Amino acid sequence: MRKRRPISIGTFPWIADTVYQLATNSPPPVNLQFREEILAERIKPELREQAEAWPRRAEIIARQREDGSWLPASSRSGEGEAETFFTVVRTLLWLHDLGVRKDHEAVRRAVDWLGTVQNEDGSFPLHLHHTAFTLWVLASYGFGKTPMAKRTLRYLDRIRRRDSGWLDPKLEPALAEDEDAPSCAWTTLHVVLALSEYPEQRKSMEVRRAAVFLVDRMFKRNHKSFFGHPDHWRELDYGYEGTACFKWAVPKILLILGRLGCGPATKEVAELLGFLQKTMRPNGRWGATLEGDDYLTLRVLRALMAVQEAEAPPK
Repeated sequence: MRKRRPISIGTFPWIADTVYQLATNSPPPVNLQFREEILAERIKPELREQAEAWPRRAEIIARQREDGSWLPASSRSGEGEAETFFTVVRTLLWLHDLGVRKDHEAVRRAVDWLGTVQNEDGSFPLHLHHTAFTLWVLASYGFGKTPMAKRTLRYLDRIRRRDSGWLDPKLEPALAEDEDAPSCAWTTLHVVLALSEYPEQRKSMEVRRAAVFLVDRMFKRNHKSFFGHPDHWRELDYGYEGTACFKWAVPKILLILGRLGCGPATKEVAELLGFLQKTMRPNGRWGATLEGDDYLTLRVLRALMAVQEAEAPPK
């Protein structure tokens, strides 16, 4: 396995302050992952202990129910299965951001619970983008080869459209019946994000065609049922409630392109890098607020790492 190089300030000189800020002024869970993944450093035991003892991490795990799920934040007496389902998915994302990994009991219990709500066809409750996001979270933890994840992969492959994208028939029933209607760019984004977790999928011409479909439509109007206005592409909200997890499109697309072999000189990558330069906060972070968000900033740096490690643009 090739040894990972630390992020290059020479390649991305505009992130020098970002690197300094996260190295010197970020919570232990972020600091640990930043040093390990972005700076390729060996982690000191003290930092690992601080990250594992981070209060928010313990608080989330303590709220897990006996069946492995979490109640929605606004719930007191329980919610419907669909709402509980995506609360579990978003909470798994939160724990992953806090440095919790697949060997933790809380994670395994939550993943087992997700298996109880998966539909027979491989999808999950709610909409297609929820299914895609769930697969991405599962694969991010290392559960991408489980029977549950494989069922979802087969489902997504079956419903791929003629233009190599995806469209949720629940959101756009009329368009879904028209094979020549364009797919939904935002749904396609989250399907391709999930598929990009699989090295074999990155080599697939179908996935590459889906990525071309995606970049052709970024910053443009989408179907009205799912983030229709072009301004949604520029949003940098990040969080674990509502629709925040479906936003921050630019870091997601950049990560996908890097994984498909697109380096900094690729036209589409250069456009996204320019966007990130313009939207960086004064403190070197990214986010919807002036202070930025440490966890989103770490996501941006992971995307930059993927671009840095790209060998050549796809042919």
